[in-house]
Amino acid sequence: MYRLLIVDDEPIIVEGLSELFSQSDYPLEVYQAFDGPEALTVARKLRIDILLTDIEMPEMNGIELQKEVLRLWPRCKSIFLTGYNEFGYIQSSIRGGAIDYVLKTEGDDSIVSSVEKAIRVIAEEVTYEGLIESARSSLKLALPALRKEYLTGLLEGEASSSAARRERFAQFEVPLDPDLPVVMAVARIDRWREDRAIGDKLLFAYSINNIFEEFVALEFDLTYFRGNHERLIWLLQPKPESGYRQAIEGNLPLHEGADAEANPEAGLHAYLLGMLESVQDACSRYLKLACSFVVSSEPFEWDMLSSKYERLSQLFGRGLGLGSQMLLSDDRAKESVDEKARSKVKRIRMLDQYLMQKERAKFEQLFDEITEAVGEPATLAAGLPLEVFYELSAIFIPHLNRFGELGAFGGQSIPGKLLSIQEHRSWREATGFFRELAELLFERMEGGNEQETSEVVEQLHQYVEEQIDGDLSLNRLAEHVYLTPFYLSRLYKQKTGHTISDYITGRRIEIAKRLLGESHLKIHEIGMRIGYDSASYFTRFFKKTTSLTPQEYRDSLK
Repeated sequence: MYRLLIVDDEPIIVEGLSELFSQSDYPLEVYQAFDGPEALTVARKLRIDILLTDIEMPEMNGIELQKEVLRLWPRCKSIFLTGYNEFGYIQSSIRGGAIDYVLKTEGDDSIVSSVEKAIRVIAEEVTYEGLIESARSSLKLALPALRKEYLTGLLEGEASSSAARRERFAQFEVPLDPDLPVVMAVARIDRWREDRAIGDKLLFAYSINNIFEEFVALEFDLTYFRGNHERLIWLLQPKPESGYRQAIEGNLPLHEGADAEANPEAGLHAYLLGMLESVQDACSRYLKLACSFVVSSEPFEWDMLSSKYERLSQLFGRGLGLGSQMLLSDDRAKESVDEKARSKVKRIRMLDQYLMQKERAKFEQLFDEITEAVGEPATLAAGLPLEVFYELSAIFIPHLNRFGELGAFGGQSIPGKLLSIQEHRSWREATGFFRELAELLFERMEGGNEQETSEVVEQLHQYVEEQIDGDLSLNRLAEHVYLTPFYLSRLYKQKTGHTISDYITGRRIEIAKRLLGESHLKIHEIGMRIGYDSASYFTRFFKKTTSLTPQEYRDSLK
């Protein structure tokens, strides 16, 4: 849809042209203004695509108005109306970027042709290919941020199929193979320099990455990004020509004590630890920063990225030594059953997102995965069940409160069941309780949306009844219900099956017919009762809708 703003200090012209284009099949939202300042008020609220304006107006003429509108909306196309065929005006308007200049004496056909031309020009400028090329350019600039966001999502446990990874790696230019195992290294800055200035943290992080790449880039392809808690994260794969490539392609088991020739994976592990020791020493020597590093002991599949990151992060808290300048790998503590379950539970905060976005199927799938990961615990009063229970409570309470549902449900006290795990006899009973609450919330959200939409439509209908002889432009209606015009138009049609314009036309015709049959009002008086100041435009509107003029309709009732 394109937005057309019609401006003239003669109301009959504005209303006539508005009616002409509103009743047409052109993809237009039509707005009115009766002088330059009023037009600018509209343009400051809404994007204007086509400006159809008189040149000679008080306070601000059309050329001055055009300059102001172009300052707000540089792509706006201007068409000037005038009663004077003066070369000076034509020159000024064309220089200002007008695409046409129409004399009022030329009639509606010339004006319609000019608007058609403006629509064509806009359509040619905003082509599919142009939009895609513009998007590609913007994407290039945004690639580092998008790549970080995507990889952070994988760290947090977002599900990702092999096909989806291939697509995203290509899209975000991740310089790694999505089908081969990967190695992870994570760094923590233990102590910052006392002389650092505000903003130096980011600078030091990039400096550490530069040192890391100097030592690693010859043997490894890698990507770097920053994680939560100021962690520095690298994902690595040996280059195809590297001697360590077979360790990743073969995914060989790690045998304790095996040398690098007998077991390439052991050689890879030893090389990574030695390399990180050099990086750690360089950071201390050149940057005067104390840093700790942890690294995965062997290559792992991409599906394990979240759980591996969780284990490496835990090493910072329970590693050997004094907690500073540590250099560890996760080969000291193999993954336990509890850690596998914890890696699934890590995604629990996404349930809040799915509730907020009303994504019922995704919520139910993740909820089942998390609750099944806990298994059948012997006790609810400790460990993973306790952690998951209160995480779920923290997620559900705000949503229940939003709908006023923190009361009783199914004969049970919701607060009691939410705030104490001891209110449940088993994990199965506790998860069943949360599933019932989720059903309740999704039902309330679906019902609430429908009710709110119905209220907007009812409010709109009531306003039309009260203002049938006034301003019923889409812009005014949207202001009344506090929505944007475009969104209101879509919402109304989705709810009722027809457009707002159709409804207004229908009501105006119904009222006009009733007054023609039941009153002795004159034709122009009836037109004014339903918003038409001009008898001729009312007659044209009535005939277009009913195939009869108002007088013919009145006569047919006798």
